[in-house]
Amino acid sequence: MASHDASGDEQAAIALLKRRDIRGLELLVQQHQLRALRTAYLIVADRQAADDIVAEAFVRAYEQIDQFDPRKSFSPWFYRIVVNGALQWLRRNKHRHLSEDEFEWHIDPAPQPDECVAISETRDAIVNAIHALPSDQRAIVVLRFYLDMNEQTIAETLKTPLGTVKWRMHEARKHLRKVLSASPPLQDRLKAWSLGK
Repeated sequence: MASHDASGDEQAAIALLKRRDIRGLELLVQQHQLRALRTAYLIVADRQAADDIVAEAFVRAYEQIDQFDPRKSFSPWFYRIVVNGALQWLRRNKHRHLSEDEFEWHIDPAPQPDECVAISETRDAIVNAIHALPSDQRAIVVLRFYLDMNEQTIAETLKTPLGTVKWRMHEARKHLRKVLSASPPLQDRLKAWSLGK
């Protein structure tokens, strides 16, 4: 991905980090921590684990910054570290489903009253469907629909062949379409995610 995607602040932070100036890491934490936490959490469904995974990802970014090409975007390189950490955690731990309480962290905290029932049904169905996916498909779904990465960027982020990413996305969409299409309130979400085709 081209360097124009990185902000000037991010480029300055990376330059500081390459000089082993800790202020660079502080700037990158400010820019990426929340999204990194949500990414890890959507994959592992464990808040403490997500905190640990992201903290370790920032440490790795600091230690391995010399491997990063500053002509490219920082995000795919960094989120590869986050996603790989999350997938490693899943391999070491039992699969968990998000509870309704835990998922509140990810939704609008103040929906309109008439939206509450639909939001509750939608979030439960979506979370359960995503967490029923194999971990490699789950990671791709999170990168595609939460981080809004295209398939080429996902392939670069995961260091996975584009054909493999496309196949896993196809399988994930097929599973999600089958599960979610049974619920009429989810039809708009299916269309938004191009799952209803």
